[in-house]
Amino acid sequence: MNAAAPVRWPAIAALTSVSALSQIGQFGIGFMVLPVWLAHHGLDAPRAGLFSASQWTGMLVGLLIAPWLVERIGAKRTVSLGLAATIVAFATMNALCWPLWLIPGLLTGLGVGLRWIANETWLYRLVPAESSGRVVGVHEALIASAGVLGPALAVWCAVDGRITFAAGAAFTFAAAVPLWLTTADDGRRAVETDRPVRTSRIGKGAPIGPLVSLGMVVVAAGGIGDGALYGLFPLFADAHGLDTTQTATLLTLFGVGGMALQFPVGWFADRAGLAATVIVCAALSTLAICGFALAAPASWLADASALLLGGTNSAYITLGMVAAACSDKAALTRNMRLVSLTFTTSSIVGPLIAGFAMKARGSDMLMWQLAIMSGALVTYTLGLREGRRQPDRSSSMG
Repeated sequence: MNAAAPVRWPAIAALTSVSALSQIGQFGIGFMVLPVWLAHHGLDAPRAGLFSASQWTGMLVGLLIAPWLVERIGAKRTVSLGLAATIVAFATMNALCWPLWLIPGLLTGLGVGLRWIANETWLYRLVPAESSGRVVGVHEALIASAGVLGPALAVWCAVDGRITFAAGAAFTFAAAVPLWLTTADDGRRAVETDRPVRTSRIGKGAPIGPLVSLGMVVVAAGGIGDGALYGLFPLFADAHGLDTTQTATLLTLFGVGGMALQFPVGWFADRAGLAATVIVCAALSTLAICGFALAAPASWLADASALLLGGTNSAYITLGMVAAACSDKAALTRNMRLVSLTFTTSSIVGPLIAGFAMKARGSDMLMWQLAIMSGALVTYTLGLREGRRQPDRSSSMG
């Protein structure tokens, strides 16, 4: 037996910092603050929805081509391409106008997709099994901090375009430093040798299990919510009389809620099961949306609703990943890919539907869409649980 290879903790720490720094620039500023800047430059709801959809479309393209790129040029260069795409987006945004703003929108999303697949696959290949829970927990907490730090910067600088774009580019560029200081094997050979084994184990026609199916439904709801909420909430806030600082403050509270609820949601899923956790999160999300409908602008109820809505919406992607992680280990890579693609595709659809609905029926349609989605998720999951109980009752009566 060969001795176990030493754990590359410096490389693990470096790649975790790549995720954290790039997420602040790419998502915290690129996905959360840019829509605020656009809203105050006259972008209406349908065009804001198109911009948000362009970002998620770029991410979908990145998710699809990242494995192909990693096989050919390695994870380090693939991540570097993602960072470069985002920096170009920030560098050109202020010089463009509609509809050319869609180009940096696509580039910011492309950067996230490339970095997400390439960096995290590389990272988790280095993590020993006995430490995976702790490393993933730290990684996800740092990722979630982007939803706090990005909008907090917007509050501080009052969404000044020059500061916003410079900060987004700076955080993204900073992520390249630990990336290129990492000397660990970036997994290109592992991808090449692992792919045939995976294919033979899973098979092209392997069915998707009920747990993964529920996970895909949950992340679809989360994607529709994320895409619509972060892309169009600035317009909703503007229509309700909030200024840029108040809007950015509420976006910060979304991020704080998402960061604070990650661990409790995972803990509850371990103990109560995935379906029960989905029902609780979707019901709480509906409650938070009702709070927004009743709250006065900049009130304690609005702040509390923002915390709860941000937390429950972030929980959907967490629960989807839990579903994939708990599935058949032979199909783990496929299931993770299915969940991530479902989330990103639904995130394209969400802002498109909400944007045109807000244009036709008013800004409150944003919250109506979120409420309908969370209510439907509660109904679907309750029905799923009841359907599973029925065979048990029939067998016990026989």
